[in-house]
Amino acid sequence: MPRSTGRSSRSLCALTVCGLAALAAATDAHAAPKCPSAVLNQPKGNQMYLYFATSSDPTFPLYKDDELESGATSPLAPFKVSDLDSSIGTTAQLRNRIVEMVVDDYCEFNVQVTGTTSMPSPSAARWHIVGLGTDSATIFGGPVYGAAQDTDVNDSDPQDFTRVFAHSFKDQYGGPGGALNGANSTLERWATAIGETAAHEAAHNYGLDHNDAKPRPFSPEDDASWHIMATGGTLNGEIRAGRDRHFSDTEYEVLGHNVGLNTKTLHNWDFVNPNDSPADAMRIKILSSSDSLSINWWYDGLASPWQNPTVTYTGAKQNFQGTSYFVHNLDFKVAKGWNGTTPGVVDPGDEFHTGATFAGEAKVLVSDVQLLSNGTLLPLAPRLPGYGPGTFDLDTGELSMDFYNMNPSAGELVLSDVLVFRAPRMIDIGAMMRDVPPVDIRGVPVDFLSRTGFERVDLRESALLPIAKLTDKRTVDIVYGPEDCPRGPSSRDAENGEMRDCRRGNALSLFPATYTYLIATVTDPNARHWDPKRLAFVTGPMRSILYYQLGGVVPDFNGNGIDDLIDIRTGTSRDEDRNGVPDEAQR
Repeated sequence: MPRSTGRSSRSLCALTVCGLAALAAATDAHAAPKCPSAVLNQPKGNQMYLYFATSSDPTFPLYKDDELESGATSPLAPFKVSDLDSSIGTTAQLRNRIVEMVVDDYCEFNVQVTGTTSMPSPSAARWHIVGLGTDSATIFGGPVYGAAQDTDVNDSDPQDFTRVFAHSFKDQYGGPGGALNGANSTLERWATAIGETAAHEAAHNYGLDHNDAKPRPFSPEDDASWHIMATGGTLNGEIRAGRDRHFSDTEYEVLGHNVGLNTKTLHNWDFVNPNDSPADAMRIKILSSSDSLSINWWYDGLASPWQNPTVTYTGAKQNFQGTSYFVHNLDFKVAKGWNGTTPGVVDPGDEFHTGATFAGEAKVLVSDVQLLSNGTLLPLAPRLPGYGPGTFDLDTGELSMDFYNMNPSAGELVLSDVLVFRAPRMIDIGAMMRDVPPVDIRGVPVDFLSRTGFERVDLRESALLPIAKLTDKRTVDIVYGPEDCPRGPSSRDAENGEMRDCRRGNALSLFPATYTYLIATVTDPNARHWDPKRLAFVTGPMRSILYYQLGGVVPDFNGNGIDDLIDIRTGTSRDEDRNGVPDEAQR
């Protein structure tokens, strides 16, 4: 695990679906995958193939041949463990562990990572082939571990190749006392060195630069040596072989913009059972723009009585606010041990916590809550406001969170202590709780970019909470100039022994941030509910807490496939009223 960054860095993975007791700390232990199988099963729009040839493949493309002193991207050399160290295991074992590491690195993004031993023939529009061979390459007399085709700012080229030279690690670190010699030569360390290089070089083609590895200024983020795009003098042999690195905040934000996020919404709730009888299941009504929803993460900690929630289309549709939605049931009913007295059962008046996430682009609106016992609907349930992914006002360029009283006849709801955070990365669903430090799925602390709040919102019918404007400055907004596109001798970085890719254009993060995280207390002022101390029903305030993460967006209101900020900045679109919306999108 990364070093302490001034905030609690204890792993909460034991409380999440990944089920790890702790994260391995730069050791030789084989860390279990952090990316859950439900995420891996989601279809993703960007295909990355890790291609391990079994024999020399001359069809792999040749590029950067004029920059390498020895070695070449083509032909792709075969990948054989015997070229490195036969004692660490089989070629298949090493291949599989490398794939596993790269899958984990890209877990939260819209990138499907697949291992293959034959040259892929992709059918998808966006693909990336990473050829890994156990050969060597050099530049300035030193080793080259990998070479991407380009630093593809904004991932404007949908089809890319990357090359990894695995034997270069043996050349540099395989000698006596080296980080991959003797007792240090293990399958896990070889997989770490090769896998993190594959993730690094592939990320160049997705638009990341070496400078993106730097920690955000004035933040407690861990140092660059923990980050995937770190390079040159930042990394030594021990770090390359012994450290399972992760994307920095900047790397994460740029990737989110360029390739997309896998998880768009994360929902957690604190509830109370208001009935005088136990509840053994909960159902939440979900309205969606799609008739097919899928869950990829859920809260699996000790505060929840249930695990493995399901979401099912009911076959019905409902009109709401002038839009027709497909109606789904989100069901929590698979019992597990928890803080309560009985697995899967919430006693009268007891508190409990649940949560789930949804993948894909579909709009999701959370609606009514129901509690059940032995399949029978209980008479009382906590009330949630309806809420969804937010609304843009194209006249003002303002983004607001929408909240709806789904049952006004039951009385108003009150939102209080509303906090809105902008986050550079996804907070683990197990950390979306009271008094739990925000961390990502790897246990890395998440440092918020900003914080705003609302003291009280009376929700009689509906309310809009303004949270951002399109004119707000993006967290990452890098405009590359002529000096960032070196040619000739200046394209080689002699100090770090590396090639310097040409970068053109504008690197951006999502709007208003990679994730927006909202926490709100929801009060039903006149709720009838069971008081376990009085052993009687009372009427009065009953509180729930809503925890909600919403993935950022690439604003594209003119529908040309380019971020509106870039259109306006380059003069492709006009913005006469300076609200961040292209004028043609307002006509």
